[in-house]
Amino acid sequence: MCSSPKTSRAVKKSAINFNDDLTQEQRLRFAAKANLAQERRAQREATNKRFEKKHSSVKKPATGLLAWLRQLIS
Repeated sequence: MCSSPKTSRAVKKSAINFNDDLTQEQRLRFAAKANLAQERRAQREATNKRFEKKHSSVKKPATGLLAWLRQLIS
């Protein structure tokens, strides 16, 4: 129906001091997960580039009456 007035919410303290609140072990785990995600992203992008390169040059030969006429004329 109609929107009710919303209160303006302040940024949570945890969002501001996220890096300060982590222990060394948590930082290491977080960094390890981030590094794995970055590696997977790089692998996925490389795979996608190889796929595009392999499949972009492959074109199906045109079939049909119009293609036959073009081939006959040229």
